[in-house]
Amino acid sequence: MKTAIVVLTRGYSDVKKYEELIKRNECIFHCLKDKTMDILIFHEGNIVETHATLILSKTPHLNLKFININDKNKAFLKSKEQVPVHPEVSFFGIGYRHMCSFWFVNFWNYLEEYDAILRIDEDCFIKFDIDQVFDKMKRDSKVAIYGNWSDDDAFVTKEMNSFTAIFFKKILNKNIPLRRPSGPYTNVIALNLEELRKNELLKKYIEYVDRSNGIYMYRWGDLPLWGEVLTYFYDKGMHSNSTELKYYHGSHNVEVN
Repeated sequence: MKTAIVVLTRGYSDVKKYEELIKRNECIFHCLKDKTMDILIFHEGNIVETHATLILSKTPHLNLKFININDKNKAFLKSKEQVPVHPEVSFFGIGYRHMCSFWFVNFWNYLEEYDAILRIDEDCFIKFDIDQVFDKMKRDSKVAIYGNWSDDDAFVTKEMNSFTAIFFKKILNKNIPLRRPSGPYTNVIALNLEELRKNELLKKYIEYVDRSNGIYMYRWGDLPLWGEVLTYFYDKGMHSNSTELKYYHGSHNVEVN
């Protein structure tokens, strides 16, 4: 498997604001045996060269690669900024909606050469063996490994589950049991892209979600969307909540596992 560790991050005018990303990278350095693995840093074209050089200098033995996602018109699309927003979620900015879309709809466009990825968000400081996660995924044929599973709020998952039910009825003429939206913590999650790409139904669902504009209109997040996928598209044995994925999630000030 060709593997990568990935993050979507911001560019800043003040270099001190990269401290969190640098700390994340330092944690990865201490938890990764295979230092040749690609560490992909997706950004909006706003990490200037001098800042990238600074970030690289802090973990020189990691194979960091900076990737501008604005240069291919395949993510953060201007057309999506015109989608009407439901009043209940209007306080979420367009950047947050773009991020949710990226981690469900758009990231595939930038990872075609990779078989599996481990997403580690900027504010997540890990304490587990990265190589073992990829080994487990390959050995046990998992499509996803994550540290926790969580419910999501009703006001940011409006019509999501009924949308999924309509999709299955339309495409497969199949009724699915309705559920309260929930999903894996996606701030740290391993995904088996090689296996996921084989699922033609999943590809159709992602396209339907994108065309529905639910991410932009209702602020559907990538957590509950991946929850729909893992619940309805895969048997329980194909994905797992692993207590071995121990990390600190900074923005929520919580230790996971």
